[in-house]
Amino acid sequence: MDARKADRIATAVFWAIGIIALGILAFIVIEIFARGLITAVKPSFFAGKPQALKEGGGVGPMVVSTIYLVVLTMLISFPISVGAAIYLAEFAREGRFTRFIRFCLDSLGTVPSIVFAIFGMTLFLFYLNWRTCLLAGAITMALLNLPVFLRSAEEALRQVPLTYREASMSLGADRWTTVKKIVLPTAMPGIITGTILPLGRIMGESAVVIFTVGVFVRAIPLSPFDPAAPLAGYIWYVQSEAVVPDYRTIVNGGAAILLILLFLINFGTRRLSAYYSKKKSLGG
Repeated sequence: MDARKADRIATAVFWAIGIIALGILAFIVIEIFARGLITAVKPSFFAGKPQALKEGGGVGPMVVSTIYLVVLTMLISFPISVGAAIYLAEFAREGRFTRFIRFCLDSLGTVPSIVFAIFGMTLFLFYLNWRTCLLAGAITMALLNLPVFLRSAEEALRQVPLTYREASMSLGADRWTTVKKIVLPTAMPGIITGTILPLGRIMGESAVVIFTVGVFVRAIPLSPFDPAAPLAGYIWYVQSEAVVPDYRTIVNGGAAILLILLFLINFGTRRLSAYYSKKKSLGG
């Protein structure tokens, strides 16, 4: 087989694989919206209070719980992940210790979420005698997403050209000033983009929510120590218990709202990254 023929066959195969993957994704999105979009856009549903036994309830506290959990988790995980990434990429010497840390991070990234959920429940609910609350879930979620977030932040820092560091130090700046003024701002668009996967995982995670946060509330949570019911856990609860007569409507509408929130957060994150990149390129 000559090179041109092999190239055409490989191109056709990869195009087919890409089209199939996009088709599956489009089918899932269209199916979710077809089943629940009409319910999701009703103000009485996305802003209303849930019902325990009768039909007609909403998911207002669940939407707030989801956003609250995302914000709280990012407040915990972002500084820890970026700080650790700066240490690994800029200050730590390459050796057995750093290779061991990266091996542990990669291993933790493959651990099922149910293991983190049981760990969080054991630590916060049994040993610390907390009740289910947003803070317990946020800390557990931060541990769950730490490997992915840290490794993506480290990779973004390593993508900064070495000449940037050399130019800064040649002008008399020390290592920390170079990292703070040159390396970190340059890598920030990549770090922000790297938050997309952890954000989606936080919003869609149900095991950690079920064991540490809660699955049903009627009041909007105000304190981090209040129990809450993020959408992913509430959808599981309604589907598995099927107590309310219109549980399928709630499940379909909740799934549509969750997908819309994911789209909005991903879009906002990408726009923030693009804005930051443009600002840095203009010298802002």
